[in-house]
Amino acid sequence: MESSRYLSSLVHRIGSTRFEGADCLVIRQHLLDAIAAAFLGCREKPFSDLARLCPRTAAGCGWPGSGPERVHPVDAAMLWSFAIHASVFEDGSREGACHPAAVVVPAAIALSEGKSWEAVDQALVAGYDVMVRMARSGNPAFTRRGFHPTAIAAPFGAAATASLLLGHDLPTTQSSLCLAAMGCAGLMSSFRCGETQPLQVAWSVRNGLAAAMMAGAGHSGYPRIMEEGFYPAYLGDHPRLPLDTPLQYEYAIQGSYLKPYPGCRHLHPSIDALVEILAAVRLSPDRVDRVKVRTYRIAVETEIDALARRGDAYFNIPYAIAARLVLGRSDWDSFDQKHFANESLMEVMKKVSVQADPELDSLYPHQRGSIVEVYAVDGSMHAARVKFPLGEPENPLPDSFIRDKFRRAAGVFLSKEDLDRLESVLQVSGPLDQPRSLFDIACRNIQPR
Repeated sequence: MESSRYLSSLVHRIGSTRFEGADCLVIRQHLLDAIAAAFLGCREKPFSDLARLCPRTAAGCGWPGSGPERVHPVDAAMLWSFAIHASVFEDGSREGACHPAAVVVPAAIALSEGKSWEAVDQALVAGYDVMVRMARSGNPAFTRRGFHPTAIAAPFGAAATASLLLGHDLPTTQSSLCLAAMGCAGLMSSFRCGETQPLQVAWSVRNGLAAAMMAGAGHSGYPRIMEEGFYPAYLGDHPRLPLDTPLQYEYAIQGSYLKPYPGCRHLHPSIDALVEILAAVRLSPDRVDRVKVRTYRIAVETEIDALARRGDAYFNIPYAIAARLVLGRSDWDSFDQKHFANESLMEVMKKVSVQADPELDSLYPHQRGSIVEVYAVDGSMHAARVKFPLGEPENPLPDSFIRDKFRRAAGVFLSKEDLDRLESVLQVSGPLDQPRSLFDIACRNIQPR
């Protein structure tokens, strides 16, 4: 069966599934977590500069901080995507080594006008499934060939989400996915200038929505474009894993992780291992002689060694380890470039070495593990190994952690009433507002207090 045919059938099957209870709560947790991330990413100057480029419309959708201004849904989805992905604090899939929330949630928000929560939930699940399956089919080869899985899989996830919300039939959904294949772009080298890297994901999301709208206008895509175009271009071969291979969990969103800390997910198992050590023994920075980190190869290969800006710290394991030892935390502020002038932190950072471990690499991507060994000046050594970092389905974040993350991110912008209404998305029996009304709360003309 053609890849596009299989995926369009999958989208429609999910579109007829009713999600309730625990399944619905997982969906809403990822939705609220993405909104929290957007409140961080919208603070960056590239975001506001991108927003200024979008033509205003009489009707449409807002974006974080837009106030009454509206833009076309394709632009709104692009802006939401940039805000979420720029935070480097959004969810992710270890199967696909991608970040679905930065793609699927923006598409759902942009097209939520007049939609029910049931429709939004279905669209989110479908978008995650399509995006993760596409990214997984070339993981980790996409990254090793220099392509960013989130960005090159984004048009498919956005188009799948949009197709359900636009009410497409099966052939139109298939055309949406085929047209989306022409909108893929994403280079790992863009991370060397992290402030603008989210553009490639945001533009891919915009392309995915445009593809779905073009299909809805009656335009067709080539049914075998994935087999004859996408995979030869991005893999140089057939998919490494067939799209219909069962996921680890029934739905991709159930197998996606939530981040307890900002930064690339490859940092997190090492942070968690250090946290485990520090819970067992008190170690001040001046007592540390050296730290040895062993992890999987992709984590080492995606390291950014030179620190010039916040985005570099997000991809630097020695910085993350040193910040935890010196600052005692791994929150959004701890990655700020102001800490690059902290002499104590920089000295500890020099004591951290990172290397690939063959055993841990053999378990990737099913496990993202790390072994951290802290050697103290008194000759003692303290070690910990993490198989599943905090936030994975096997080591889930408690609901209270997600709520706290949201309130910390949005609390400097919104009133308590607004926070309460947005957080009501976790009420699976029914949020306080319909989708568009709830999302509009996050679009108020927010200013930090």
